[in-house]
Amino acid sequence: MSQTIPFRSFNSKILRYVDFIAAIVAVCIVGRLAWQEDLSWFPAVVACVFAVFLTTWRWPYGILTLLIGASAMPAFSVDVFGWNARPEHFAVVFAAFAVALWVVVGKKRLSLTRLDYFILFFLAANFISSSLGSSDPASTLRWALQNCLAVVFYFLIRALVQDAPVLGRAVQLFLAIAVIESVYGVFCYLSHQAFGTSFGVSVGQYMGDVAAPFGTMFEPNLFGAYTASASVMFFSLYLFAGHRVRDLAGFFITAIASFFSFSRASLIALLVAGAYLFWKSHRQSEGNSSRNWLTAGLVAALILLLSLGPLGRIVSERFMNLFYQGLTEETTISRVIIMQEALQDVSGHLLIGRGTASFNLTFDWARYVPSWAGEKTWIGNAPLRILHDTGLLGLGSIIGFFVTAWVKIRHAVKVPSRKNGLLIALWAGVLIYAISFESTDGTILAFTWVQLGLLASAATLAPVLS
Repeated sequence: MSQTIPFRSFNSKILRYVDFIAAIVAVCIVGRLAWQEDLSWFPAVVACVFAVFLTTWRWPYGILTLLIGASAMPAFSVDVFGWNARPEHFAVVFAAFAVALWVVVGKKRLSLTRLDYFILFFLAANFISSSLGSSDPASTLRWALQNCLAVVFYFLIRALVQDAPVLGRAVQLFLAIAVIESVYGVFCYLSHQAFGTSFGVSVGQYMGDVAAPFGTMFEPNLFGAYTASASVMFFSLYLFAGHRVRDLAGFFITAIASFFSFSRASLIALLVAGAYLFWKSHRQSEGNSSRNWLTAGLVAALILLLSLGPLGRIVSERFMNLFYQGLTEETTISRVIIMQEALQDVSGHLLIGRGTASFNLTFDWARYVPSWAGEKTWIGNAPLRILHDTGLLGLGSIIGFFVTAWVKIRHAVKVPSRKNGLLIALWAGVLIYAISFESTDGTILAFTWVQLGLLASAATLAPVLS
């Protein structure tokens, strides 16, 4: 007569031995593959598994982490069938599929606001200009599609962030990732100074052999803008949302990282926005003016400390070069030449522009610096780049977006509330880009559209937040 042995009786030493033997076999197989086979595909597999995990973890915060994190890593790229694919491109595919599945299975209804229609019209302007105004429609339409992948981040953020708690958590995720980016960028710079490493730094972009960190961003100016934007957001939350020590600590960390970037535009934007926030907070303060002045004293001490060190000498030299040399300063004159050429190029296509990223189709540095012949460049002024690529149609849609968002937020913050700190923080963060993107352009990258999506969600929820 047969006897059934309970499964539980096997759950002892035998299973532990099996697990141990399986682990040894797995290590041996991986070791053999690492020794004899090409494992260049392995990091990609790990990244995909991690992306899938984030997509399904604690909806929607896992997928928000994936989107915000991937948008902060444009420095990394791989060639995929001739396309320069960055982490943001892979992330948007995962996220778009997950959000579409969530909408269909959950029978969610997504409604568009006037802000969303402005961005849709901007997207349409890219494809219209690339097909009708370009000298090479095949190239500009491909670049328009790549730009579209960055803008899709805006719509994914809008779909996921539809109530105040999710908005608050999404902003916390963004600021946490900004702190990680800041620490990594500073680490890259210190590692270069101490050990001569080259990861995460750009040598000679500004002057001579001076190294400036870019972390996981595309270049130091964008690193400076990104960290400065996070810095004023922390500062806004500290001033208007309860004077929390963690917000002040985040402000100092990201502000120091922005200083390390040596980006003049970012530092000017940080000073202007910070001064405005302090002035606005001082006007609205009720019994907290002494704390505000103490904060101002700490900020002034930080600026003085940084200015007296070797970093301060580099920053002051950059500003002094601009003061004494004016338009003849190297980086300034190159920007002026590009802006002049862009204005001449778009003069006959003001309505629809010349097509997305079309400037390289007509401009060649060989006319000015023969040794730079064939080098690719871009228009380092966001409003002019948008005008050149999409004409008045695209530029008007972006202006309409900002005016609409400003009206909504301005109306909401008239009512005193601690939650106003979130609205002011997001607006101040985008203000940094409005200033710093006059000398660089991050609108073709996803991290800008992540913040615009958060700003649009905050503007839509402004009556609730206030």
